[in-house]
Parts: sequence; C-alpha cells; structure tokens
Amino acid sequence: MSISVAAGALPRGGQASKRIASPTTLRVFWTCTAIIWGGVGVCAGLFYVGVLDFVTSAKVGLYAISVWLNAWLLVFLLPQNQGRPKLDLYHDALVVWMLSYALTNTLWEIPWVLFSPFVFENLHTLDDVIAYTPFMRESPQNMYWWVLASFSSVDLRTVNHNSTFYTLELYAFVNVLTVIWFFYLNKKRSPYRYLIPVVGSGEPVASTFIFSFSEVFAGFENMSGGVADTLLALVWTQYQYFLFPLIFAYFGLKLLLEDWRQSGVV
Repeated sequence: MSISVAAGALPRGGQASKRIASPTTLRVFWTCTAIIWGGVGVCAGLFYVGVLDFVTSAKVGLYAISVWLNAWLLVFLLPQNQGRPKLDLYHDALVVWMLSYALTNTLWEIPWVLFSPFVFENLHTLDDVIAYTPFMRESPQNMYWWVLASFSSVDLRTVNHNSTFYTLELYAFVNVLTVIWFFYLNKKRSPYRYLIPVVGSGEPVASTFIFSFSEVFAGFENMSGGVADTLLALVWTQYQYFLFPLIFAYFGLKLLLEDWRQSGVV
C-alpha cells in the first residue's frame, strides 16, 4: 500500500488513540502463516526429493498462498473478537493485511526483482523451465531457482523478462516501506497513520489491473497452461490486490476520521 503524501509534513494535531492489534488476532495470523508457508516449504521439499514435479509443486504453493492472503477475514470470524468495537476490528484487519502484503513482497517479489534479471536466460516455454529440474535438485542451494521460478508454472512473464511485469513488481519496495511507515506512525499515535491505506489504496488496484489486463489484451500469450492455470495467474492470486485495498480504504477512512475527531484535527 504505497502513499505519495508525506504524512510528517502535514499539520500536527494532538495524538490519536492507542491502537494495538489484539494478541489473539496476531496469534491466529502467525499460526496460519506458519501452517501455510510451512506447507509451501513441504511442496518444495517433495519436489526436491522427486515426489512432485515442478508444475504441481509450484501450483499447490500458489493456491495455498492465494488462500492465505484472505487471513484478515478471520478477524471478523474469531469468537474472541465478538463484541469488540468495530473500529478495533478494522485496525486488526488492516494490520493482518499489511503484514500479509509485506511478507509476500519480502519473501518473493523483492528477491525476484533483484535476481531474476541474472538468473533466467532464454526461457520461452514452460518446458524450458522444467528442463532446469535436474539443476534445482542438484543441491538445496539450487532450490532458490524453484522459489524464483514458481510463478512461471502459470505465467511465463516471471522468467521471460517481460518489462511490464518487472516494472509493476518494483512497487514491492514501496509497499514494504509504507507498511513500516504505518507501524511507525501507529506507534507514535499519529492522527495521519490511516492516510496510508486510504491514499495508498489506488496503487495496488491500478497495478493489478495493468498486471492482469495487459495479458488479456495480449491474447494470453504468456499463459503457460489451460483455463484453470490462467485463472490462477490472473484472478485467484490477484483479486486480493484489486478488491482488498478498496475495502481497507473504507476501513482506513473510518479510522482516520475517528483519529482526527479525537485529536482535534477537524
């Protein structure tokens, strides 16, 4: 969730109310994260020992992560959260989403941006990627190739140096920085902390539209599988980045207005 407005430069009012995500929410989130990401690690391990092929192991991992990105919904389903103030739930949901978003940026997108220009060469088909299976299974160190190339099981833009794909992924750096900035402002109880999800909601929506529809308008030329794989590449792993920022812009606006009311900004 990037933002182009410098909150620190805005007029300063009084401090906003203290908001900390509930321990129950964080415990459930980190438990789900450990299970899902651990499952992805198991898929990688099963590929390494030859039980799963590259395509199957990568696709299972992608489906698992796409489900995990919905973890913020648990905030509203946990019995322990029943009866809590609505704004507290909005804050918890924002925290879970920002952590999820930042983790995917940090664990896949940023490493991919940094290393893919040097790792992948002359890869034009999924068979070209699969041909590197022996190399990936040579040693645990070589499994970095599996991590960076996993999305190519459904979208060859990961490995063929597609300039649009690469440019959009550069936003991962901005996203991580704005998440850090949000937690910094939240710790300071800044009345401008929720400007980050409000103003920043447009970037992932626009980026996701370009990400998916540039491929639609190109006739799905980089889609390496059938209809189900295309849906996985352009819908199931992407709708969160189109829909959720709009939801969190609404949550953030409600929280922002409450902060401003309490701190005397308005």
